[in-house]
Amino acid sequence: MAIEWRDSCRLGDAGIDAQHQTMFALVNRLLAATEKPHVTEAVANLFKHTRDHFTHEESRMRETDYPGRHAHVEQHNTLLAKLGHASELIDNYSLTMANLESFLAVWLIKHMETLDAPLVNHIRRQ
Repeated sequence: MAIEWRDSCRLGDAGIDAQHQTMFALVNRLLAATEKPHVTEAVANLFKHTRDHFTHEESRMRETDYPGRHAHVEQHNTLLAKLGHASELIDNYSLTMANLESFLAVWLIKHMETLDAPLVNHIRRQ
């Protein structure tokens, strides 16, 4: 299964939207990977991009004194921990791709809708 980027995913901030679009592509590369070395590389690439993206968002939160910053950062830390755990499971040959796929698809869309959309609205009002 692939997670499809649609224009309806755009939140209205060019930088954040571009990073989200890249995240969709990286998630899809991970989901398409079938051999352990490719899965490992895809998880590492997704982790790095996600960490960089979160750093960017968190910087924007501080710059604009975003009131929901602490809860949003907590969600970022949760995802990074889960991606780290996925890397461990890959190393132990115990990663269930179906579980990872479900988590990433639900988390990414839900996070964008419930946390990133209000952040972008706040940024645009500044």
